Amino acid sequence: MKKLSFLFVFAISLSLFQSCQKDTTDPTDPYAGKEAPQLPAVETFVMPFESFQEANQDEWEERTITNWGHSAANVLVWNTILAVNLYVPVLSFYHSFNHDPVYQGGGVWLWEYTVTDDTGIYYARLYGELLVTEEVKWDMYVSKEGGFTDVHWYSGIVAWDQSYANWTLNHNPNNPSPLISVNYVADNGDGEASITYTNIMPNNPGNGGYIQYREGHNTTNVEFDRAYDVYKIEIDNLLEIEWNSVDRHGRVKDFEKFGDTDWHCWGINLHDTQC
Repeated sequence: MKKLSFLFVFAISLSLFQSCQKDTTDPTDPYAGKEAPQLPAVETFVMPFESFQEANQDEWEERTITNWGHSAANVLVWNTILAVNLYVPVLSFYHSFNHDPVYQGGGVWLWEYTVTDDTGIYYARLYGELLVTEEVKWDMYVSKEGGFTDVHWYSGIVAWDQSYANWTLNHNPNNPSPLISVNYVADNGDGEASITYTNIMPNNPGNGGYIQYREGHNTTNVEFDRAYDVYKIEIDNLLEIEWNSVDRHGRVKDFEKFGDTDWHCWGINLHDTQC
């Protein structure tokens, strides 16, 4: 009987203890219990370069594909710069989609996870904060095992409906400093979108130069549904590229290269052709 009485009292005490525990949910927090913000779509952050990587090296070296080859070479320069400097933040960004966030309070959620590849082990912390302006503020911090610690690699503001985004990306984890700003705008009604990378490196001669990618029929000619603009601020020169994503024919305008303001075209086989 004493044993049963003890168990009964213990059960009552445990029940009272649990009922008296402090509720960790802040009743004044308007975001408590709400769903985490949707992670930014990849296209708000990463510019597609695949369209100018389809031809093989033999095609590229043919003398009759000067117009396409010149276009591809200029896009490749930006692609290489970004691939080298943004490998870690882009790698960390892609892996965020494989993890669930934990609510931190005050409208802030945290995605925390480890990324491992051939270059090492990385620890990523991605914060998403709901703003009253119907936007989400994002901040990514990355550490590398045996290397850098808590590098604030990028921050951004993204619309709740992801119709626009503005990012600032840093580079050089040993001495983080601004590298590029990213501006993304989309018309979710008809599929038009653009993303622009602008050089914001302090005291860099290319500061203010940019590459912009556009898709949809917001180019200067409805025949083409893809476009790149590459602006070299050092020589005040704008290179314009437009092409058709279905059969790959297109055109380029570049005063620095051709010495005129005319369009120079290529056909479906990427060979030079009359415009």
